[in-house]
Amino acid sequence: MTDHNIVRMVEELTKKAASKSGGASVQASVDGTFLAKVVSVSPLAISMQNNTISSGLYINPALLLEASDIKKPFQTPFEPADTYEFLKSFHEKYVLRAGDYVIVQMAGSSFYIAGKAVAAS
Repeated sequence: MTDHNIVRMVEELTKKAASKSGGASVQASVDGTFLAKVVSVSPLAISMQNNTISSGLYINPALLLEASDIKKPFQTPFEPADTYEFLKSFHEKYVLRAGDYVIVQMAGSSFYIAGKAVAAS
């Protein structure tokens, strides 16, 4: 991934925003909230608007624990049992894996990953 791809993506988003606004002038950068797919967790990379982004990403590090590392602390239950089950469930639901979808807030050339996006049940 190169910076050129980010520029191209911003240009495409700008064109789309201009077409939606009836051709009115739109800022050179498009800030907004987007849906992206996690391509890789280590190193972190996401796919957004058909571009892979691996730099300028910001995320809560707790969401990046690798799946293999998550299971190690939960191999042996501990007390209290409710706390054990909560933490095990939390990690299974919230930690990112390749293929997950995330909500991304784009601000300039920075991408802030808010968290995993899942369908409501």
